[in-house]
Amino acid sequence: MIISDQELWTEEEQAYWLAFDSLSGSGSGFSAKKLTIMYERLLSLKPAWHASRDTLREIPGFTNESIDNFIEKRKTVDPERVLESLKKAGIRAYPLMHPEFPFRLRQIHDPPLVIYMKGHLRPDDLQHCCAIVGTRQPTSYGQRLAKEFGRDLARSGVAVISGMAVGVDSLAHWGAIEGGGKTAAVLATGVDVCYPSSNKPLYSKLTQDELGVVVSEFRPGTTPEPWRFPARNRIISGLSQAVAVIEAGETSGSLITARLAFEQSREVFSVPGRIDNPMSKGTNSLIAKTMAHLCTGYEDIMKEMMWVPAPAKTIPNVVELYGKEREVYDLISNEPVHFDVLCERSGIDPPELSAALTMLELAAVIIRHPGDWYSKQI
Repeated sequence: MIISDQELWTEEEQAYWLAFDSLSGSGSGFSAKKLTIMYERLLSLKPAWHASRDTLREIPGFTNESIDNFIEKRKTVDPERVLESLKKAGIRAYPLMHPEFPFRLRQIHDPPLVIYMKGHLRPDDLQHCCAIVGTRQPTSYGQRLAKEFGRDLARSGVAVISGMAVGVDSLAHWGAIEGGGKTAAVLATGVDVCYPSSNKPLYSKLTQDELGVVVSEFRPGTTPEPWRFPARNRIISGLSQAVAVIEAGETSGSLITARLAFEQSREVFSVPGRIDNPMSKGTNSLIAKTMAHLCTGYEDIMKEMMWVPAPAKTIPNVVELYGKEREVYDLISNEPVHFDVLCERSGIDPPELSAALTMLELAAVIIRHPGDWYSKQI
């Protein structure tokens, strides 16, 4: 049962869903499935929150231990304060039964209990979506394609979904921003935590730009742990209609996203690469051994998904450089230049120069080549 009328979803109901979510993983035993059963039985989570021991025993799947744990834990949580703290932080929350909860995400095998969002985009803004994923260590070929796919899909009116990881993910987001289109980053942390910290310029852009947003099933303040990243991947594919893998080694986490996409009946596209390139083994294998579509350009995705490109529009300049980054960028040309040469010409200490180059690389305005050579992104 889903409340279809927005007016019927009250702030009070919202507060109790968020209160239950604040206890998830604490031994209280409340999963999305169990809370859905409770909600459909009681038509609200308010009576469930205040329910007696006997009433809770009637709900399937609860042990005496989990009931005792919940009764003890709920004493420490004020639902109204939970909701108020999110408002103050500028974070929106969409519980599973909320009328605006992303409809595709609700259909997956294990949907999240709550989706948190920080930024301007809302779930309804993510209609036509394509995830772009790949290795954290792309070659110059992969870097170029990740940015081009993100830019061209965004220009065509398709929202670009990825995970804000260093590498293909970040480049796809920057490409979408450059294309003047929508992009959403699904995090393995709370939406108020930027990880990796080197992605602060991208995180700021996603949370402040009118066409960006960060998304997570994890509560605000949640820090990264290894198990959260595979869990995050099912959200990336779940929000999307299609998943494009740019470059991936044999053990790349992006292959987990592709597998989940198959399980969720999403279309999977894989960009082929050189057979002697370790970063192409995963993508080539997807084409050879699975039902992944061989993809040589964003047009293949548009055609297969039967998406009609949006009208062309003027694209603003989205990368603004200041200070050391601007100074270093001006010393780089289309022809590769070595780190030592940049160090000599700029007079900047090597650690500071390295930091500036990293920021420029993350902003997708320069390319790093093997051997510490750098050139402008064409």
